[in-house]
Amino acid sequence: MAVLPQNNIPLNRVALQWLKEAKTPAPAHYLHLLTLAAWGLENGAQGDWPEDEQAALQEQVNVLFGWKPKNAMEWLLSNPNGPDKDEQRENLLNLLKTAEDPQGAAAHVLNAIYSRQVSQNTALQPAASELS
Repeated sequence: MAVLPQNNIPLNRVALQWLKEAKTPAPAHYLHLLTLAAWGLENGAQGDWPEDEQAALQEQVNVLFGWKPKNAMEWLLSNPNGPDKDEQRENLLNLLKTAEDPQGAAAHVLNAIYSRQVSQNTALQPAASELS
């Protein structure tokens, strides 16, 4: 299979560096960000998602693997609760560049996926009683 054009953008290139450091395969026909996220779930990455939502997060990562790469990147970087797309991309890139290890880098990607997931799924949003 051909290399995905999206894997040539800085976000996916940095994700690839983390995958190499983790000594895990990085198939060129999958987005490296998603491969890193899936690896993180399998290898104990800890982030800002509740433990009881881990299955929902895993399911979202699996679903994203089935999307067209361009659409998956668009979805990931278009959180309506966040800054504009360019700033979301830059923020995630900076987090990946400054992560301490592959688990930390994976957690940043998973945090972004979970935050985006929460933005569109009211079942994942905290109840008003939990916010006070």
